[in-house]
Amino acid sequence: MPLNYDPYTYAKDLGIFKEVPAHDFQHVNAGEIVERILKSRAMYEERQRVKGVKGLGEDAEKKRQKLEEEAKIKALERRWSEVERSFGA
Repeated sequence: MPLNYDPYTYAKDLGIFKEVPAHDFQHVNAGEIVERILKSRAMYEERQRVKGVKGLGEDAEKKRQKLEEEAKIKALERRWSEVERSFGA
């Protein structure tokens, strides 16, 4: 949409208007910045979701290992009781 007026008239009148020469980022606008932010947010949320799933798997593995250790300890205690009974303790 073309402008019918110069939006920089006031700055030019004050003598503070400076035209910037062409540069690598002149194509960047608010829409592009918002798009990049939303894309980064989506990537962040996906990373966090994957970490959460991984964390659940790690928790399950730790619980399984703990249960195995407890089962081993109980088996050793039972075996020890059998040995003690065999010697009349």
